[in-house]
Amino acid sequence: MTSLEKTGINKILIQDRENIYYLSGFSYTVSGRPTGLLMIGDKSTLIIPRIAEGMAQATVRDADLSVYYEQPEGASEGVSFYAKLAKALLPGSPGGNIGVEAGRLSLSDLKFLNSLGFQVQDINGHLLHMRAVKEAEELDTIRVAGRYVDYNVQKSLASIHPGISEIEIDQRGVMALHQEVEAHHPGTDLGYFSLTVLGATRTVMPHTYSSMRKMRPDDPAVLCRQVTINGYNAQCDRVVFLGGPNQEQKKYYSLVLHAHEAGMEVIRPGILACQVDKAIREVYEKAGVSQYCVHRSGSGIGIGRQEAPYLSFNSQELIRANMALIVQPALYIPGVGGFRCTDTVIVQEGGKEIITSCPRGINALTL
Repeated sequence: MTSLEKTGINKILIQDRENIYYLSGFSYTVSGRPTGLLMIGDKSTLIIPRIAEGMAQATVRDADLSVYYEQPEGASEGVSFYAKLAKALLPGSPGGNIGVEAGRLSLSDLKFLNSLGFQVQDINGHLLHMRAVKEAEELDTIRVAGRYVDYNVQKSLASIHPGISEIEIDQRGVMALHQEVEAHHPGTDLGYFSLTVLGATRTVMPHTYSSMRKMRPDDPAVLCRQVTINGYNAQCDRVVFLGGPNQEQKKYYSLVLHAHEAGMEVIRPGILACQVDKAIREVYEKAGVSQYCVHRSGSGIGIGRQEAPYLSFNSQELIRANMALIVQPALYIPGVGGFRCTDTVIVQEGGKEIITSCPRGINALTL
């Protein structure tokens, strides 16, 4: 159980997809079928549907497989996740405490565990703490993801011209990314997230989606990109101006760049996550535009696209060496546009390493 032993709980049930990957190497999409990693002492059992067995055999490390079936062939081996879970739990002393992820456990799960005599204890905070500080191999993988997300952004930017749609910009960047990864890291487990929004109306929507809306002269554009390499993410977001920004757009984007510098300046081990957000918001407050900053200033990144620690005004999480963070100052001004500049940074003893380096300046981002 490695550092999970520090919880003092002998039985632990993991159901969150990211935590299962972190602890076992198993990544999956099973469309609503229950999956769980049961850890008892130094023994781990991954309970999965038959449809996921092949993937599990190829990727799982240090865990036995327990398979339930959805077909007549094999039904005698078990057709229920709960039956498999009970069988794995009950050879030892029944009842007692079992560690679970409180944000993931369903009411049905809770009733089932209670019926077996178990009382649940939340270990989610411990899991988040474990994942927040990365091992050297994890950081190396995030660095590779950082290089590729830079490449994705640059190729996306190069594709922009009047008349191209948001979705087409995404597609050009993704196609170039696929070719580059295949050329230099063939066989890599590659994933990505691409979002492009165009124009003053759509760029003020932080969490929208790419559409068929086409690029027009004088449009601002926001490109949000994440690349996943072997399960680990890096992010880079940029604003681009077709024909150049107007005076208002230049003013607000310049403030975002100033806030970006202020946030990066304070990052080091030993500070609180809220101090990064404070440094960024102080730039906006001095300029009288803080009402246009509508979300936190970043988060951790790794297996999760966003994970602990969260760089929000009320976060008391401690920033520690070997954390990977995304710093994402932004302003969203109705009628003018949305402006954000996101980079991925690794916290190091005595400082930081910014691993995304796509140009940020207005001149470089004016097409």
